Amino acid sequence: MYRTLIVDDEELARLRMRKLLEPFSDKIEIVGEAQDGLTALEKIRTIKPDLVFLDIQMPGMTGLEVVSQLKDGEIPWIVFATAFDEFAIKAFEESAIDYLLKPIEAYRLKASIAKIDRISAKTSPALLETVRKLMESQSPSQKYLQRIQVKIGDRTLLLNVDQTIRFEAEDKYTTVHTDESKYVIDTPLVELEARLDPSKFMRIHRAHLVNTTRIAEIQRQFGGRLKVVLNDKSKSGLPVSRNFVDKVRGL
Repeated sequence: MYRTLIVDDEELARLRMRKLLEPFSDKIEIVGEAQDGLTALEKIRTIKPDLVFLDIQMPGMTGLEVVSQLKDGEIPWIVFATAFDEFAIKAFEESAIDYLLKPIEAYRLKASIAKIDRISAKTSPALLETVRKLMESQSPSQKYLQRIQVKIGDRTLLLNVDQTIRFEAEDKYTTVHTDESKYVIDTPLVELEARLDPSKFMRIHRAHLVNTTRIAEIQRQFGGRLKVVLNDKSKSGLPVSRNFVDKVRGL
């Protein structure tokens, strides 16, 4: 039996992984879950699982950063999960670890578990070296969020961040605006701001985070205030908070 930890910041993804692992109950024992990198690191050290399904892109600490914090003797078998094929997948294939590309398919999970069955040593120095090289080889853009998951019923839509025009905070939710439509996600605006490339996305108001390439005009308002006009279909005009005026002027 592999004592298994599931790590993903999306609750739906953790539930899906549990369901996908049900056919392997004769060899997989789920001993815990973690919703972020820091919790994952703590649980790996306390629970000491044999196997961890580890999401790469998470707020606070990525999956790669989690592994980089572990010592050789602390490393379980790691299977990375990622929605971003920009990561150096070839490096995963050549090391003693595996990867699963989201959305995870049952046949691919089966192959991954079969690969783990063939591994004779629990830890591998090659793992740390592989992770180190991956972290060093990432371009700045790869370190930021590339796609956004939008839940629509029993479907999950993957939006490329470059498709987005702006994000708008509404109560506990965030509305994602694109040229074609708008979608509601439960990721807070402050978290999105931390995960998006600051050279492409700018907070202009406590309720507005915009794709700077979609800003068509900056207009001066009464009292020295500013407003940005976007090049979307509605020519949306958004207020700029005083705290962000200097940043907008620097565009």
